[in-house]
Amino acid sequence: MTRNSIPRTVKSSRPLRRAGRSLAAQWHRVADRPVADIRARRLAAVPLTFGSLVLLTFFHVAALHHAGARLVWLVGGIRADVPPALVAARLPLSMFVPAPDLPFLAALVQVAVVFALAERILGPGHTIAVALLTTLTATLAVRFVSHLGPGHPLGLPIDEALALDTGPSAAVVGLLICVAWKCRAPVLLTGTVAAMALEAVIVPNIASRGHLVGITAALVYAAATRARPAAV
Repeated sequence: MTRNSIPRTVKSSRPLRRAGRSLAAQWHRVADRPVADIRARRLAAVPLTFGSLVLLTFFHVAALHHAGARLVWLVGGIRADVPPALVAARLPLSMFVPAPDLPFLAALVQVAVVFALAERILGPGHTIAVALLTTLTATLAVRFVSHLGPGHPLGLPIDEALALDTGPSAAVVGLLICVAWKCRAPVLLTGTVAAMALEAVIVPNIASRGHLVGITAALVYAAATRARPAAV
């Protein structure tokens, strides 16, 4: 079989295979050392991640009961109609409050994997900074687009304007971007950006808008800090 006689389907699948191999290689570059550290030191290697998982679980269980749900709202509830001063006070804990469109187990897995990688690669300080920065910018952006109305290209549907703006997803996406940047994993980085952009087109809600803003904030942070991976 000559080179020109290779079926088009085979030729078209080659870039996908190369991208898959590159992604696998970059994922090993990102994950191998943190996983080895966690195996050796267990929870002592990722105390920030462990604390985050405890908070996620606590707020999830509390929200299942009427009195607990009220407490969860008072300490971490954020919505477009909440005054800015309250948003600032509730922001750190809002990351661990249940999100409307994110199942508890999915949130748990996201935080366990991405927060742990970030804690080992970026260090606890940068992990906290990126998580807060991306959550803050996503929250501020959602408050802005909620006033644009459903007719605006960047606006939100009416039923989304007053939806809860909580959960760890913006922080998770921002941390994944910073980890990919730090570990020089361009396929992982561009794949994350592309997936979130596609999500914003297909599902125009608070979460998808917040993810795009969180990505932008994380890229600015990663470019501005230029810090080496932390050895903690």
